Amino acid sequence: MIQFFDVSKVYANGTVALNRVSFQVAKGEFVFLVGPSGSGKSTVLRLITREEKPTEGKVLINGRNTVRLSRREIPHLRRKIGVVFQDFRLLPKLTVAQNVAFALEVCELPRREIKRRVASTLELVGLADKAGVYPHELSGGEQQRVSIARAVVNNPIVLLADEPTGNLDPEHSWEIVRLLETINLRGTTVLMATHNDAIVNALQRRVIAMAEGCVVRDELRGSYSNEAQNSI
Repeated sequence: MIQFFDVSKVYANGTVALNRVSFQVAKGEFVFLVGPSGSGKSTVLRLITREEKPTEGKVLINGRNTVRLSRREIPHLRRKIGVVFQDFRLLPKLTVAQNVAFALEVCELPRREIKRRVASTLELVGLADKAGVYPHELSGGEQQRVSIARAVVNNPIVLLADEPTGNLDPEHSWEIVRLLETINLRGTTVLMATHNDAIVNALQRRVIAMAEGCVVRDELRGSYSNEAQNSI
């Protein structure tokens, strides 16, 4: 599903963001990507969505080498990948339903199909009764659920969650993670970059830990840090 083979990323100013990173994420996995700020997590996510290209190595998504994709093929790749951000990134002048529908309108789907998918996805995230309200009328947790709905309404094969609980209190953070687990159980691969050690330690999912552009730990039932692992 997601494959990194000896991937390095060096920016024009000489900054080494990734240094020979290799890992694979299989279809249907739920994986935490952890590490301090500047460790390379965001670069990994941008390489998956083909916002950037590796300096060396190969990134394969669903068997396709992203470097070899043409300009016309890149949008098709991105339609297979849902992305959730820390700051929600909702369109303030659109309602909840319109925000979710926007992801389908760019695909030029029939309006009836868009309406059907939006309704079922809002039901999935528990916001069926909020379809007509605007983002500013929602709590932070509700806004993040709209963001997740927008990310999955097109039935992506992969969902990337970049610090999805970073702006939320513990209660709403757990609601979001449980929702991501539900989406994962429906068959979507989930890769979640996070600093939330409590959630990572509690769930005991696979953990890929990064530091200074390298993968320093990859554990099937991992924790946020080695110290937490040793205390379990």
